[in-house]
Amino acid sequence: MDSSIFQPNPLNNHHHKATTATNNNDDYQVGDPDLTNMIDRDLNFMKETMTEIQKFVDHMNVQINQACEKFEKLKTRGGSDTNELDLLKMSVKKLKSQIPSKLKIRYDYDSKPHRKPWFDGSINSSSSNYQVDVNKAGNFYSLHNQPQFDHTTAPEVIQESGRSFPPKLQDVLNVFGIFPEMATIKKRFMIYWWIGRENLYDFMMLHVGEDTVDEILDALTATGFIQPIYKNCGLVVDSYRMPPYIRSALTIESEWFGFDYFPDRCLAYWNRCIFNIDAAIIDGRHEIIFKRGTNLEVAYLGRWQSSVTHHIEVPDIKIFNALKNMKQLRFLSLRGISLITELPQFISQLTKLQILDLKACHNLEVIPDWIGLLKNLTHLDISECYLLNHMPKGLGALFNLRVLKGFIIGNSNDKKSCTINDLTKLSKLRKLSISTSMKEFPTDLQLRHLQRLKFLEKLKISWSGCILRGKIDDSPKQAQLFFKRTTLTRSFVEQHDPGLPLSVKLPSSLQKLELECFPEIDTPSWLRSNNLKNLKKLYIRGGLLCKLDEIVATNVEMLQLKYLSDFQMRWMDLRSLFPRLIYLEKVECPSLNSFPCDQNGVWLRKWHYPARDSI
Repeated sequence: MDSSIFQPNPLNNHHHKATTATNNNDDYQVGDPDLTNMIDRDLNFMKETMTEIQKFVDHMNVQINQACEKFEKLKTRGGSDTNELDLLKMSVKKLKSQIPSKLKIRYDYDSKPHRKPWFDGSINSSSSNYQVDVNKAGNFYSLHNQPQFDHTTAPEVIQESGRSFPPKLQDVLNVFGIFPEMATIKKRFMIYWWIGRENLYDFMMLHVGEDTVDEILDALTATGFIQPIYKNCGLVVDSYRMPPYIRSALTIESEWFGFDYFPDRCLAYWNRCIFNIDAAIIDGRHEIIFKRGTNLEVAYLGRWQSSVTHHIEVPDIKIFNALKNMKQLRFLSLRGISLITELPQFISQLTKLQILDLKACHNLEVIPDWIGLLKNLTHLDISECYLLNHMPKGLGALFNLRVLKGFIIGNSNDKKSCTINDLTKLSKLRKLSISTSMKEFPTDLQLRHLQRLKFLEKLKISWSGCILRGKIDDSPKQAQLFFKRTTLTRSFVEQHDPGLPLSVKLPSSLQKLELECFPEIDTPSWLRSNNLKNLKKLYIRGGLLCKLDEIVATNVEMLQLKYLSDFQMRWMDLRSLFPRLIYLEKVECPSLNSFPCDQNGVWLRKWHYPARDSI
């Protein structure tokens, strides 16, 4: 099996068509210029990479030889100088950690009969609460294709290893087993399922719950029971898969994967959870699974697949009324289901609901004001619901809300619409995504309100439709009117709401900022402020922005520039602006061709000796 898609590999995560190669030799005609150009670039890339690797190897050899000489002197001297040995041990451990895991040789330190020679003892981690006994669970991902791997007894070994896991790890394995072979499961899905299943209401427990999911996924990855899939060229794990031989081995035993399928294996029921596996149409045939009892905790009826082309529809929304008696329901997903024009009234009675996922319900026309009755809601996703044009005031009553995606700010002056000011009551809000048709968003007043969200960590702003609708007017008259309106707004604020911050900045707590279709040419003033000292990630996609200047967010480590036709900047100026940058991705930015990115538009900071940069 090709495992390259599961490893951090910049070459496999981006695909861009190669530019046409030119042939200066009139006597020789290239059969496929694109293919020739691609091969040429790949060969040059490998040469440059091997040069850097050789530098790294030479540097490592020097340090290893020095450590060997130090060790020989200590042995020759005799005695037991514990301090020196401890210091040397730490140095050797640090050197060993710099060797890529795929190149490490596995030694048989223990010749005892009960030890399997292909078990990798490195999977134990003292920092995890979910340690795995290496004598019972080997790294199956590493050993599957090894000559020592006995395929006839492997299922028994895998089953025994799985039984040695703590119950919570086994539960996560069950979830992976519900879905088809080699299904890609988003990390977000696992976190949402865990929050709903574990009944995590308390704000601090949500943090603990997310950390727990990370620990479990790391433990299962270490043993090879699941495999990570990276995005952003190997810097971030986005999704996971269960290898076919693991799934096959666990399926043999009836105690594993004890779930029921209804009907035609389209929906699955397990442990008070319903999952839509492959139902394109949800209708009366599925009522039987909705009536499995009143203790249902998770109803994931929407799309779990990453592809937006995966279509699900419900001909009659009344089919969902079968869920009205599920008073224990904590996670409801209708993601990507078409023909839902309104939300069923019974949802307002699901008072224990914590996560409501309505993303990409393209026919949804309104979010009712009774949404405010869901007092325990911590996550609400209404992004990509393009028929929505305003937000209900009830959102301001969701005091436990931690994640809000798809909040809409329009040009309407309707007093019944929820505003940024109404969101300031949500003191637990950590992640907010906003879609607006206002070119001048955010105004000074809106920025002051945003500053009241003192714990906001992630903010995304999409100026959807501003440019397409022709709302940009940079005439002197329009600029003068805008300045006058801003001045009057500032004066009104200072006179009527002295509690608002006087400064016009984004929240200082921000760690990630995403800007989509930014409608201005120049760097906005709220990006020039010195209030963004915690910002680590800055993503700018589409729009009219021409440059970045005077930004004080010097701690940015990850920068993404996409689809910026007019953006111009020298590489040295950008590096000076972001001295701590370790990752840059540029896509379709024609004026940035001089940036030292690879053929996929990615730049990664090279190794710094004596140690590599930490991600």
